Amino acid sequence: MTKRSAGTTASPRPGRRRLVIGAAVLAAVLLLFWQRDRLSPRRAPSEDDLLAASPAQSAGSAPGRDQAGPKPRWVGSKNAGTGEDAEASARQIAEKRLERARHTLEGYVQATRYPPGARPLSEKPDLQKPHSVAKNTLPLARPDHKLTDARVTLEQDRLYLVGDEAARLVASCTTSDGPARCEVLRAEARVPETMPQASTMPPARVAFADEGAGGSTIAALFAPAKEGFGGYHGPIAINLDLRIEGEEGAAQFNVVYTPAPPARLTGDVREVIENGSLCLYLRLAVDKPGRYVVVGRVDDAEGDGFAYLEHNDPLGAGAQEAKMCIFGKLVLDERAKSPFVLRDVEAYLLKEDTYPDRELVPGRDGPFHTTKAYPESVFSDAEWQSEERDRHIKEFTKDVKEAEGELEALP
Repeated sequence: MTKRSAGTTASPRPGRRRLVIGAAVLAAVLLLFWQRDRLSPRRAPSEDDLLAASPAQSAGSAPGRDQAGPKPRWVGSKNAGTGEDAEASARQIAEKRLERARHTLEGYVQATRYPPGARPLSEKPDLQKPHSVAKNTLPLARPDHKLTDARVTLEQDRLYLVGDEAARLVASCTTSDGPARCEVLRAEARVPETMPQASTMPPARVAFADEGAGGSTIAALFAPAKEGFGGYHGPIAINLDLRIEGEEGAAQFNVVYTPAPPARLTGDVREVIENGSLCLYLRLAVDKPGRYVVVGRVDDAEGDGFAYLEHNDPLGAGAQEAKMCIFGKLVLDERAKSPFVLRDVEAYLLKEDTYPDRELVPGRDGPFHTTKAYPESVFSDAEWQSEERDRHIKEFTKDVKEAEGELEALP
């Protein structure tokens, strides 16, 4: 027998080596098939996506039936289990489809029971009062773009101005330690560089005054007509350079100005009961014909706001009326008692495909018109009807019927 050298291993015979390699390959293939079968889904993933989608539509929206795409078909795998399991899964999917279809129909009917021009005031939390502009807190914008501990809170009582109107601008300064002194280095109003008039309209100085509280709050009244912007229609930026606890940076307010109103509200209102609703016809003297948007809030006899009214229709030149109706069912559902008070009326001429998109009409803050007292019996409890609403309800009802039929057809 031949002796082997120390530290070496004998090589296997060629036949045995091929056998070992073949067995390893076969094991790898079997493992691959086992893993693929173990990880395969029991039903098509698209069904999970379909059933996870929320059936509710946004209030007042009316998408077509085909928006969601074709209805997926249930697909079972060869490893789906027993026939009872497959039938139970199919029934569960059909039940969820029916639930979604009913939810869509009920949600649409509920959202459109009032017309677009007469909505519950509770739906408009940001429009409860006129000229709503959200308070904004931002870091002081340093020229070197470094992070800063200084913060500036900007508040303004309106965004849109017309004629001789002025906006009240307030800036409050803070650091992580609390209120900090606002030192104004420069404050000026100018036309943004993106506007064609930027090169012809010189900037105007804006005077901010200390509002107390240790100098941490400053304020100014900005009236474009008095600052050289009387012939300009468009946005105006009010730029502030500030120093806060030794840090220097910038902040900015913005307003949109209409120099001459395209129309004016005369203050006259005509009341008419029409189809169980109280319609108010607001009179305007129109210089520029076009599509006018007029909005107002309505309080009941106890001073509770319950309705947000909107007129959105074209008006010709001369003496015109903007129709705004207090919908009967809204009155009854809100249990609102007359006389009603129309307040905080705003209006503008809508200009499409241009910026700014409106020319402002001077509005009226506070009470605008108080109606007569009406008995509850003059108001109708009927829901709003329109061709579009009827068409969508018909389509959503058809979806419910189809889903019911699919469920009934299952074993």
